[in-house]
Amino acid sequence: MNKLLLLILSTTFISSCIGKGEEIPLIKAGKLQIGETYVYDYGDARYEVKCLTDTTLRWECVFGEEKGKQETDRYYQKELEGNSVFVTWAEADGIGVSQIIDFNKNKVQSYLLIDKKIELAEAKITRK
Repeated sequence: MNKLLLLILSTTFISSCIGKGEEIPLIKAGKLQIGETYVYDYGDARYEVKCLTDTTLRWECVFGEEKGKQETDRYYQKELEGNSVFVTWAEADGIGVSQIIDFNKNKVQSYLLIDKKIELAEAKITRK
């Protein structure tokens, strides 16, 4: 009887977790982790971003128009409420990048400052 009850409760619990369309948080630390590589998928472009230190990251375009382009930049990050982080850096060509990453929804909003114009791009973020 106890085994049957345990089986029913386990099945009920598992079925309540599956198929709800809920996002599983990428990480729970609320910031980019040193040594981790993240994949930003914009649909028409994909970038891999690796945090080398707490102030240095390396990004590379692995798919899309800029494929093969890569750079190492100094960055700053600030934890926000709700398992999110603000990340910003300046690229060698003068492009300013500011991002809000929501780890609960596995989404990144990138604001690019290019020639005094701001462009918004949204991506799905996963860990490599």
